[in-house]
Amino acid sequence: MPKPFKILRFVVALSPFAALPAAAEPLFDRPMLGTLPGPIQNWLDNVQLLPWLGGALAISTFTFVAIHRFRLRRRKMRQDIAGLPNGPRFRVVDAMCHAVWRGAKINDARLHRAHELARDTVEMDYTPEHMREQALRADRLIIPTNFLWMRDGLTKGEKMVIFNATLSVLLADGPLTKHDRRFLKIMARGLGLGRHELRNLGKLIPA
Repeated sequence: MPKPFKILRFVVALSPFAALPAAAEPLFDRPMLGTLPGPIQNWLDNVQLLPWLGGALAISTFTFVAIHRFRLRRRKMRQDIAGLPNGPRFRVVDAMCHAVWRGAKINDARLHRAHELARDTVEMDYTPEHMREQALRADRLIIPTNFLWMRDGLTKGEKMVIFNATLSVLLADGPLTKHDRRFLKIMARGLGLGRHELRNLGKLIPA
């Protein structure tokens, strides 16, 4: 076979491989997020994500620490008003002061019940104003970690006293609301009370 024909056959044989880069190139250049508007794509091309993620983590950590310290300060203020050390007696009063809130305001019936129980339980000469002042400094945002600090050093009986006193305050103005049930669930978990210890309250605190 003449030499030019050999060269032509060699070129034709290689032509599929020569086309591969052009065919494969779009597969690797295709953006992960699909087609984005021009300004957003330009921003993603130029932005460095690591500093942004580090900044977000730093802000989150700072916020968490600041909220924790703020809660500790308010707890210390409630303790000073109560005139009690951080033990079972203070914790039962503190739990009730959280329970006197109904919605965005302190409920008078709940406050009255909390005052009665506080005088009987801790044997302190409290006035309703004492309880109100403590309640005004209670945590308003109730999250699952709120009452974890209360369980340390308490017996099962002391935990049940705190829980039952809180329940009595919540019931002072009528049946439990959905918010009340959620509050009690968080209180029970914070105190470390299990289902077997609350089995008689199943209708009040549904699973």
